[in-house]
Amino acid sequence: MACALDPGNLDSDSESSESFDEAWQADLALIRELTRQEKQAEDDRILAARLAGVTLDEIPENVRKMAILTEDHHNTIKRKVIKNNATTDFTTKKTNHESILMKCAVCMELVSKNDPRVPCGHAYCIGCLKELFTTSMQDETLMPPRCCRKEIPTDLARLTLKETEDFNAKRLEYSTIDRLYCSQPTCSTFIPPSLIIDSIGTCPNSKCRTTTCAICKGASHGNLDCPKDDDTAALLAAAKEAGWTRCYRCRAVVELTHGCYHITCRCRAEFCYLCSTPWKNCPCAQWDEARLIEEARVRTARVPLAHLRQVNVGLNLQERVNQMVNQLRNDHECQHTAWAYTRGGGRCEECRDYLPQYLYRCQRCHLMACNRCRRNRF
Repeated sequence: MACALDPGNLDSDSESSESFDEAWQADLALIRELTRQEKQAEDDRILAARLAGVTLDEIPENVRKMAILTEDHHNTIKRKVIKNNATTDFTTKKTNHESILMKCAVCMELVSKNDPRVPCGHAYCIGCLKELFTTSMQDETLMPPRCCRKEIPTDLARLTLKETEDFNAKRLEYSTIDRLYCSQPTCSTFIPPSLIIDSIGTCPNSKCRTTTCAICKGASHGNLDCPKDDDTAALLAAAKEAGWTRCYRCRAVVELTHGCYHITCRCRAEFCYLCSTPWKNCPCAQWDEARLIEEARVRTARVPLAHLRQVNVGLNLQERVNQMVNQLRNDHECQHTAWAYTRGGGRCEECRDYLPQYLYRCQRCHLMACNRCRRNRF
């Protein structure tokens, strides 16, 4: 999703372009060697996973193979340069690693000077940025839209008036604590706090206007007090029996599948899984020991074997796992600020999407994530 480049943007920089090509040729041998080392590190990672007894997603061999720059692949681009009212042809070589123009942080296509730059400094093509905003209206984990933990101003996405109204409405919904929705199943429209009076909410949908009890979330009871909500009680009893908990902010039911007891809900609230108290406000343990050891085994398997040999000289696999246990116990609140490109693909731990060719590995906690999540979710 990249915009077409305006020939006017490629001004008379022929000398710098040629200089770049010469520098690229000089570094090509080094880049080839680094690429081979990266492929070896990926093979080591797969071997380590097998030794640790960790099952990896099956990846077709044809998508695992990637270019190792063993050939000189150049594309010749002819550009028309206008200088002193004279039009001349300008030819330059373009390689797979050309960096004269900025690339979109998501789709990696070249962007024009008219495409937006977000507060963290990354460039986005307008298509990807607009998609981020529209997707955030369906996926609460992307709201508010952000890159590198910095919120992206709405005006950069160039939304239409209708899209802006819908976005602001969704932002209000997702930021509301203990939300109320219309009790009419065929409607279920969000009822903003401004339409809740004396614990009774009125549906804003002009074709509905159903009133809903803000206490039990069911149809309003007129002048009667709210009775016991048997359905909700049954649901919460089943959740408690399964060991699930409930977000103190949006009241969503949450299940812990891996990691520590520090939960970040889809509404961005952080709390303890054991007692639902806002994070760091309770004396509960932060890890289940069995779950901690299993997580350490998985994360140890993700680290390239060459890296393990450098930092853990002389340690066997179990000793490396024990070292990872201590690292997770003391440093489990990773901010994910440094990432390493990892070949081979797999499943993103945040959105659970499967990517066949590559993922990014957090260099601190070794969490695996897709490009979208590392930019826009963490």
